[in-house]
Amino acid sequence: MMRICLVSSSFYPATFYGGPISATWDLSKEIARNNIEVYVSTTNANGFKQLNVNTNKFIKKKENLQVKYYNEQIINKFSIAFIFGIWSDLKKANIVYIQYLFHYTVLFSLVFSAIQNKRIIICPRGSFSQFTLSNKLAFIKSIWITIFIKPFIKNTKWQASSYLEKADIKREFPKAKITIVNDGVDFNAFQDAVILPKTDLVNKYTNKSFDKVSTVFFSMGRLHKIKGFDVIIDAFALFLKEHPNSKLLIAGADDGVQLELENQIKKLDLSESVFLIGMVNHEQKCELLSSCTAFALASEFESFGIVIAEALACGCPVIASNKTPWKELEINNCGILAENQKRDFYKAFIRIIAKKYNKNQIKEYVKSRYDLKIITKGFINIFK
Repeated sequence: MMRICLVSSSFYPATFYGGPISATWDLSKEIARNNIEVYVSTTNANGFKQLNVNTNKFIKKKENLQVKYYNEQIINKFSIAFIFGIWSDLKKANIVYIQYLFHYTVLFSLVFSAIQNKRIIICPRGSFSQFTLSNKLAFIKSIWITIFIKPFIKNTKWQASSYLEKADIKREFPKAKITIVNDGVDFNAFQDAVILPKTDLVNKYTNKSFDKVSTVFFSMGRLHKIKGFDVIIDAFALFLKEHPNSKLLIAGADDGVQLELENQIKKLDLSESVFLIGMVNHEQKCELLSSCTAFALASEFESFGIVIAEALACGCPVIASNKTPWKELEINNCGILAENQKRDFYKAFIRIIAKKYNKNQIKEYVKSRYDLKIITKGFINIFK
């Protein structure tokens, strides 16, 4: 039986990191169902905390799926157990699948895999984006690629999560062998959600008591500057002048900008209209996406944007930044692609409430292209 060693700096249930965690978790389960052994080597990092899991030994999660959470002495920075244990994990695998680039887990996994002459597949998950390379420690990232990546990827295959990521990889490695395999969603897991009236939805997630709510826009992701929540808030402030009974809900854990967003909300006098509701679980996410008027994402970059696929799986129209790889939204009557500026998002808010969307048509679009079973077949073909 084929055995894959999946190396990732974090893994489910480390939901702090957002969509890629659920996407990798779902993919791992689906690969395992295809009679392939998946052994995940990861850490117990979950944002600024550690997961409450058994560490430094493989734990059976599903049939053919086991996970080893290496304990980190310095969270997100260092694990003695990983450094001394990953060699053995890799040695037992037929194929090594590595996610991300700028992390110590990648360094040791890639070097050890090359020494062991393993078949290697790398998914950079946005590591090569212009935003990532030009922000925070840009010089060190350049050195990292030169010293720790380039010498060890001669026979490596690359998985790109989208056409944007493929272009980013090609820019760094023009001769790279790249296959585009998008992230996927378990379509069935997003069906049959409770659909609440707009007023009830807002009252439930804000602990407020509004009498009338006409429109609810929803956004979600870790509260980081790359997600562009400030753009959405500014755009919504313009929209609110014409639609005073509207609300904006933003879900996600703080990753550096929550205080800035709270100050922005106060400065714009939006305390009764814009709400940061914290992290939500899967059931709550489905309820919000199924009940809101539209989902909005103003990211500066997304290698895929799994939350967009999740919104579509709920039949929810989407306003997405043109920095995301979702140029087919409008063509398929699933939403609007907008310039990542407040006036453009404001205009998109106006347009999206004026248009009638067919929930079933939206669902069929995502099911036919991004359902997990379809995506997994493409992924397994890379191995073969």
